[in-house]
Amino acid sequence: MDRALFLTLMVSLAGQTLAQTRVLYDSRLPAPEPRLTESERGRVESLARRAATQQVWDADAGMDLCEGSDFSIEGAAPGTFTAKGRQQTAYVYTFCFNRTGNLQGLVILEGLNVAAHYVFVNHVSSMYALKDINRNGFTELVLEGGFSGQGYTGNFLEIVELGPVRRLLGRLNQQLLPQPYEDNCGVRSSGGQWTSALIRVTPGVTSSYTWQQLTGSRGNERVAISIGPVKPLKLTPFPTGWAKGPLW
Repeated sequence: MDRALFLTLMVSLAGQTLAQTRVLYDSRLPAPEPRLTESERGRVESLARRAATQQVWDADAGMDLCEGSDFSIEGAAPGTFTAKGRQQTAYVYTFCFNRTGNLQGLVILEGLNVAAHYVFVNHVSSMYALKDINRNGFTELVLEGGFSGQGYTGNFLEIVELGPVRRLLGRLNQQLLPQPYEDNCGVRSSGGQWTSALIRVTPGVTSSYTWQQLTGSRGNERVAISIGPVKPLKLTPFPTGWAKGPLW
């Protein structure tokens, strides 16, 4: 094969591979704000309150201390989550704040009809959709959250798929590294530092992932002062552990 033609083909293939790779998580990007109609908000809130009335959260989750005044919708995202070809919207909500774990839920609506409702205890603060990274016809969701204590902040990520089987495709946190984001900015009055994992995915029947460590300075969370090498990332599936919530 002519050398020039060979190089052209190699560059073309490399470009196609690069184009297929997507950013799954980058802490420098702002979390998407949910934009909701009053009808959407009211529908999700009514489901959350019915879940509380039916006490579907675990008995030790702090329901006895919950008045329901904390209700908020942390994220909303369109996609196809529970049935192929359907136009749906996912909503993640908080019903009650609790330091050990908030009473939260995930609702899937088609219009205002309820396709699914799950409840759990967690600290999810934002959510966004991934466009079918494993090529099975279903949209995935990324749930992000975290907590602060003694001047340190740490975040976690959970990649959720509801169809054809409900499961976590992967989870990253302080124990399952790399941790998506952490900083010590509450410890130091100046000179604090943050680190995060820039995570990319190459979609496919068997998706592949990579990550790079980013480091930045306090007060400038949008600019990394150092970027580490690209490393392979292996994610392990988990059951969600969620309970079913009411559908009406």
